[in-house]
Amino acid sequence: MNRKAIMAAVLAAAMLTAMTGCGGDTAGTPAASSGADSAAESSAPAMEASEADPVVESVEVPGDEVIAEESGAADGETVQITFDYVLNGTPIVVGEEAAPVLEKLGAEDSVFEAPSCAFTGVSYYYTYGGVQVITYPDEHDQSLNRLYEVDLIDDTAATNEGIKVGDTYDDLIAKYGKPDQETPAYASYQTEGKAVRFFLDGENIKQIVYTIVM
Repeated sequence: MNRKAIMAAVLAAAMLTAMTGCGGDTAGTPAASSGADSAAESSAPAMEASEADPVVESVEVPGDEVIAEESGAADGETVQITFDYVLNGTPIVVGEEAAPVLEKLGAEDSVFEAPSCAFTGVSYYYTYGGVQVITYPDEHDQSLNRLYEVDLIDDTAATNEGIKVGDTYDDLIAKYGKPDQETPAYASYQTEGKAVRFFLDGENIKQIVYTIVM
């Protein structure tokens, strides 16, 4: 596929996310948006975790980390989960001011804007290969944009722990352990004010979202 075709597909995905995020069923949008607490509150039955013993890899990256118990791991084994995505060496901390981070990331492949579904004002969607960075307007200063989400939209981008779109639920459990919250449609790992969520199509991951938790 040539570069023009790839860029057209990415822009189309960004437009679809923006247009359907206010109430449609999209990969990153279980309710009003993928960062909405309503998805996290779902009472649907939890998916059964894999019984296979996971292999834990140690990853050193900046940002918040949580030590969580490993589902199916041997007693005493732990896994480190990071909640700030690192793109080309630049940490993207959701909730922080967007401008300094966007400057460090450099020229985006595409940018799209749409009325924000979760906030008053306009959200911007910046695409860098298989990664989409979404901003939202500060509630106290509409001229200031903050980082809302980092979406991994294809298999060219992986989490800091090595999970990517197309991997399976069992792959996820082996790396991350038991989710804090889950339904048949997604698995969520959370820390204070942040979450990383894995949206599922059957047993396969179709989108990965780093987001703020309000």
